[in-house]
Amino acid sequence: MTEIVVHGIAFSPYVRSVIMALQIKGVPYRVQLIELGAMPGGLGSAEHRQLHPFGRVPILDDGGFRIFETQAILRYLDARFPQAPLQPTEPQALGRMCQAIGILDCYMFSQSIRPIGAERVVKPALMGAAPDEAVVAGALPATAICISALERVLGSDPFLAGEALSMADLMIAPQLHLLSPVPEVRAMLEGTRLLAWFERMLAHPAMAATPPPAELGLPVSLRQLQAA
Repeated sequence: MTEIVVHGIAFSPYVRSVIMALQIKGVPYRVQLIELGAMPGGLGSAEHRQLHPFGRVPILDDGGFRIFETQAILRYLDARFPQAPLQPTEPQALGRMCQAIGILDCYMFSQSIRPIGAERVVKPALMGAAPDEAVVAGALPATAICISALERVLGSDPFLAGEALSMADLMIAPQLHLLSPVPEVRAMLEGTRLLAWFERMLAHPAMAATPPPAELGLPVSLRQLQAA
């Protein structure tokens, strides 16, 4: 088997989604970290843009075949390694999966995860910088809408597409984990079915095997989350 290499940064939820899929499928892989900062090969550098023209992560290299964009990578891996499938075949379940992923990629990441995660989690923990609270406040209304929308997709099922784990769960759980230290986000989750889903995802072996950097201080269990 050719070597699977995942290029990315340590705290990226999207990178974690890809690694979780590889864990679930039992596929050997290696992570090649892209360093932060202005340096050869660093994030946004010319070397990085040879892998991803938009300077983003993750990038997957499968024996010289390179592919970027998390959705595309996960769909590729599901076709390449069909054991433990991550996409339902029943039409409504497939539609729910795609809808949940669309909520994340079209709205939640840009309007909620990126601004709040950067200001309240990444900057203080990794850069020693104070958050811009105006940015956080501006992102909270969109966060509430996204959480409500995902709650509707989830319904009363254990996972976002229904009874079985799918790409949607792998993509959204790491994103929500990044925001879990933020009190305003925890308050939005209280009393929702999405909180019980998040507890199941935190306990999933693929999440336990792919912890984010300890410096971020993310909770590893619902009990720890509620105590924060």
